[in-house]
Amino acid sequence: MTQDTTPFFSPISRRMQIPDEDYALTAPYVAMADALSRSTNHSLYLIDYNRRNFLYVSPNPLFLCGRTPEEVRRLGYAFYFEVVPPEELQTLLDINEAGFRFYYAQPVEKRTDFIIEYDFHIRTTDRHTHLVHHKLTPVLLSPQGDIWLALCVVSLSPTPQAGNVLITDKASGDRHVYSSARRWRKLPPLILNERERDILQLSVKGLSNAEIGAALFIDTNTVKYHKKNVFEKLHAENITEAVGIAANLGLI
Repeated sequence: MTQDTTPFFSPISRRMQIPDEDYALTAPYVAMADALSRSTNHSLYLIDYNRRNFLYVSPNPLFLCGRTPEEVRRLGYAFYFEVVPPEELQTLLDINEAGFRFYYAQPVEKRTDFIIEYDFHIRTTDRHTHLVHHKLTPVLLSPQGDIWLALCVVSLSPTPQAGNVLITDKASGDRHVYSSARRWRKLPPLILNERERDILQLSVKGLSNAEIGAALFIDTNTVKYHKKNVFEKLHAENITEAVGIAANLGLI
């Protein structure tokens, strides 16, 4: 029985109708996603919202749940019905719809500025699941301003539970969290203290925890404590990602 994947695309406009000849424009995005997948441990895939399938799926195994990239591409969004636990599937659909409604409320010129991220489980086997962190951002819009292509990055979640829905405006740094009341709430500005900024800036130079501690006259455990706080604030898994996020948001 074929699963109805329509709910995953509500309330995306159906008017895109991108002609086949325009798909030549997608080749650089596919090539870039493939190059990125070779340089990271994360799983990557490109969503095609016009054809409502996956344009590219990386061979990184985390997201594949034992399948090949070709199998996942062939399944498209039906893949989620197979790997997401039933009790979380409706939540995933709600997050999709809430994210797109937020997106459509934004001016067209800002629609590629936003990143949505959240955590959910995927079944790797009948007995085992992973909690993954899913981060999505538009990369190509239709002439009408609809999301045509979006890049998704999947990594192991640093949090203990599913949910944690956050939208970040990479241009302004504004962040909106999706509440249990199914509303978006703007969070206070993200602020790093002076010590946290110092540690990030020294990390950019490639210094180890011991070297950072010596430079700041603090012990290694204190450096680790501040890094842990930074990771939590920035929703980062490691120092490289934290530096990238902080730089992108103008925090360092």
